[in-house]
Amino acid sequence: MKVLVLAHGKEITPGWLLDALEEVKADHTVVDLSLGDEAPADGYDKVIVLGGHMGAYQEDEYPWLRAEKDFIKLNLDRQTPLLGVCLGAQLVADVTGGRAYRADTTEAGFIELQSTPAGQGDATVAAISGPVVAWHHDTFDLPDGAELLATTSEFPHAFRSGSALGVQFHPEVTPEMFAGWLVMEGTAELEAAGVDPEAFSRRLAEDADALRAQAVKFFRAWLEE
Repeated sequence: MKVLVLAHGKEITPGWLLDALEEVKADHTVVDLSLGDEAPADGYDKVIVLGGHMGAYQEDEYPWLRAEKDFIKLNLDRQTPLLGVCLGAQLVADVTGGRAYRADTTEAGFIELQSTPAGQGDATVAAISGPVVAWHHDTFDLPDGAELLATTSEFPHAFRSGSALGVQFHPEVTPEMFAGWLVMEGTAELEAAGVDPEAFSRRLAEDADALRAQAVKFFRAWLEE
């Protein structure tokens, strides 16, 4: 299996996704359109689109988003299995007829997902059995025909649309990645959302083994669909 991973900046790494790719013995290539990389036209079986600090709607500030949206649409038209994480999910929603936009509030910290009946029957989403990590100030409206799989009290968090699975939460995040995000983003947004950055970092470290196991189970379930 050959997997193409789209990243968006040096702090946006695959994290625990790499462990799952290794376990299923998948070859992978990481491409970062924000750094001027070009995505290959073919030669891969699945596509994973990671997160980023930019919004899916900020095409004027980040012109490469137009090319990325075209690439995602092309692959969905081809029925290529595609997993979008955070920004990736927002991009999927955007290109399939939904809408990505700035939310009124930031959702951050450890959250509990509430699965819909469809989500309970979805083997990949059902691989998430404990708290997950979130940090986002954008959200999305589902495109017509999409199936909502999981939510929190405030936001949609997982959906399927055609060959795509989108998730708003961050199964991939490691303690080291989060430390890099704090350097890049600062702590003000977390604090405004009522999250203590030091306590958040400490819990990530303390729960790292459980979070890694859950992430690998989730990613493996999707890779093996």
